[in-house]
Amino acid sequence: MIGLDDPFWEQVKCGYGVLYNPVPALRRLEAAQTAKEESQAFVELWDNLHHQGDLGIGSYACVPQIVRIGHVRAPMTPDFFALIAVIEIERHENGNPKMSREFVDDYLHALSLIPDLIAKASPPKWDQSMIGSTCSALAASKGNRLLARAYLEMTEDNAIPFLREEIGYEP
Repeated sequence: MIGLDDPFWEQVKCGYGVLYNPVPALRRLEAAQTAKEESQAFVELWDNLHHQGDLGIGSYACVPQIVRIGHVRAPMTPDFFALIAVIEIERHENGNPKMSREFVDDYLHALSLIPDLIAKASPPKWDQSMIGSTCSALAASKGNRLLARAYLEMTEDNAIPFLREEIGYEP
């Protein structure tokens, strides 16, 4: 995994196709002690690592760091899982750059740790956003991008009509 002190981060392109150094946001994420602090770090990461489906090499390089941070201290918000899921989903779409060989092993290893990270999560509450993002990250980590996308998009409001139509479910 590329260390946070590596000069790589100062010359990497992310979601807008422009240079962005995610190290300060990753350090804030690592130091976060509350869900609010974690969310604030993720606002910057979301804004810069992913833009309307566009990713950059730096987006891929951040995934192992985000997972590492999640193992240092338990994830508290859905963003931990949703951002990883979105990066893995979009990595295969929208003409995003291929991942270079130097990242593949660390990236895939990070994805393999998602089930453990989910088990370690400690959100203030397991609401539908947290459940959807963890299910999405799990599906993405196992290579099922279609279900990963569905879990991100599914809410209780749109689940009822779907279940009603598919199996005649009435709550």
